Amino acid sequence: MNKFQNYLKRRIDKNSNYESLLEFPKYIEIETVNACNARCPMCTINDWERNYPVMKDDVWNKVSEDIIENKRFLKRVSLYRDGEPLVDKKMAKRINKFTENGILNTSIATNVSLLNEKKAIDLLEAGLGMVIFSIDSLKKEVYEKIRVRLNFEEVRDNAIRFLQLRDKINPKCRVWIRMIRQKSNYDEWDNYYDFWKKYASDVDRIYYHNIFNWGGQLDGYKSVSKSFEPNLPCVALWSLMVIFANGDVPLCNVDYNNKFPTGSIMKNSIRDLWRSKIMSARRSLHLNGNKKDISICANCNVWDEVKGEEIVSPEFADEVSISNTTI
Repeated sequence: MNKFQNYLKRRIDKNSNYESLLEFPKYIEIETVNACNARCPMCTINDWERNYPVMKDDVWNKVSEDIIENKRFLKRVSLYRDGEPLVDKKMAKRINKFTENGILNTSIATNVSLLNEKKAIDLLEAGLGMVIFSIDSLKKEVYEKIRVRLNFEEVRDNAIRFLQLRDKINPKCRVWIRMIRQKSNYDEWDNYYDFWKKYASDVDRIYYHNIFNWGGQLDGYKSVSKSFEPNLPCVALWSLMVIFANGDVPLCNVDYNNKFPTGSIMKNSIRDLWRSKIMSARRSLHLNGNKKDISICANCNVWDEVKGEEIVSPEFADEVSISNTTI
């Protein structure tokens, strides 16, 4: 096993062998809705070219049944991608389907603005395993310039109420409170962490995620960190599959307009797409130090390791303690 394979095994699943990573994705992100009530300037929504806002029942049924059939391979199913998942009125029912079929590690990431008391109770009672709160500042003026169209006080109060309801209804549900770190909030981390620590439980995490430019696709947004070793293979190709609302499967979660298609879940199974020739070719380029040959990968540091921290999404951060990271 070469050093890259050892690296991938360490980053993704220490308890699995390398070959098992090629069987089936450990993490799946399902975009059940491709719509959002916010217009954050660093978000891909301002560059979306896809126009199929809600996942139809036939797509959902095929995706969910395929996942349930192969649940032994999974570490987590996330019911979100580029939209706001709480726009989906069926979200609690979707989570409950997985819960009833033994998939307990489900997650969503939300801007929290739509998380009223009823939705909070429905999600918790459905068995939601984890929720990520995207809250970028405790300063109203800063927050509302980042999270355009949202109200800071409403979001803060929704988050606190959810944490309190969680403790009563579903204390196993983990809450990860995330700041997208950028110039306007760069100096807030200590106060941010101390504030949310008052409401968090032992299963929760408070962390920041550095802003990035989505593989060079968004002009004007540069990561505040630089890649530690940019030639390392990307962990996403061995761990994560994204399924868009119409059933299309892109290269990865950075490929938000599906410029590098893998196929369609309506024509192939998850396993067949994961083990397809195109995925194998992409992995070979990364393992051989040639990921720059895939243009979107050449400028991407979304999953890179960085000195002193790891730039990772919660899908890959189970072993990473970001809350104690120094800037």
